[in-house]
Amino acid sequence: MKPRKISRHGKSTESDSRRVGPKPFFSRRLTAFLLTFAAVIFLLSGCGGFYLIKQGIGQLDISINRVALSDPALLDSLTPLQREKTSWIPRILEFAESELGLEPGDSYTSYYDTEGKPVTHTVVACHQLALVPYQWCFPLVGCVPYKGHFNPDDAHREVRELRKAGWDAEVFPVSAYSTLGWFSDPVLSNMLELSLPELVDLLVHELTHRTLYIPSRSQLNEGFATHMGREGARLFFSSHPDAAGSEELARYRESIQQEARYSELISRLKNDLDTLYRSDAGREHKLARKKELFAAATIAAREVFGNDSITLTSNARIVASETYKAELARMARLQKDSGGHPRDLLKALRAANDKGPAELEKLLEKTP
Repeated sequence: MKPRKISRHGKSTESDSRRVGPKPFFSRRLTAFLLTFAAVIFLLSGCGGFYLIKQGIGQLDISINRVALSDPALLDSLTPLQREKTSWIPRILEFAESELGLEPGDSYTSYYDTEGKPVTHTVVACHQLALVPYQWCFPLVGCVPYKGHFNPDDAHREVRELRKAGWDAEVFPVSAYSTLGWFSDPVLSNMLELSLPELVDLLVHELTHRTLYIPSRSQLNEGFATHMGREGARLFFSSHPDAAGSEELARYRESIQQEARYSELISRLKNDLDTLYRSDAGREHKLARKKELFAAATIAAREVFGNDSITLTSNARIVASETYKAELARMARLQKDSGGHPRDLLKALRAANDKGPAELEKLLEKTP
């Protein structure tokens, strides 16, 4: 399960949807999931896989309690603006497939109500005096610098344990995630609170993970998906100019500019911290200076977003930001070198990955 941790700043002013009594959305894919889930329980129960079992139970809840996106009871419960957004989803999926080369499968044809809560919570950790992220390793996805929990208490418990062990650690709410094509991902209720440009961006981002995922390459995967989400949104609204109003598009573009300014801020902070951590200064001096650097970065971040609730205190924030943004510039250059269209970028990465790690590295080294 690959989480998406970056929260969106622009939100719809429409109220939350009412909870819909689920009409089971059974399909061949769901039947396959249930059989796979039973096999996973059997295989992992004797080999220390309790975490994976709990995650499987969380995924099972979503798979069983989702409803068809076209369910009349669901549509009746939504606000007019939310219904309008659901009407765009099939067109977004068709565009992603025909124009971008992505593979929606049967994802985003169902709906799951998160009841106004994050769908999962992700733990990110980093060495206290070095920019070395904590890594978790799992079957299929490889090693990643984050760990998701459906139960927020489990996430906070793990953070406390990591901090006791001397790591910087934080919990981040997750707005969406991809099962990487193994199962049919639903539209989550909180997605309908996004503006339409944000929704297009998010769906293309997650479909990118569903189409191409490279194990143990989190920065590459997230940079690629983030780039595809933004490029997909740009092209979608170029071909559907009446889908969103000019003010809505302007707010979306401004949010991207805000994130770019925040990334620059984090990059400067990362460089200052790296210099500090590599210096010969004593531990206490490093900890004190680290606190000063994060305090200054907090002030700057609050100015970027106009939000006084933002507080930056730990290296985990650096890891969270870098996971999504470190490869963005490279993806833009590689797209230009590969033909200029996002589907050309997808083809280039897929072809190189199919030939093996050495060929993938050769491609990436062409656009440092």
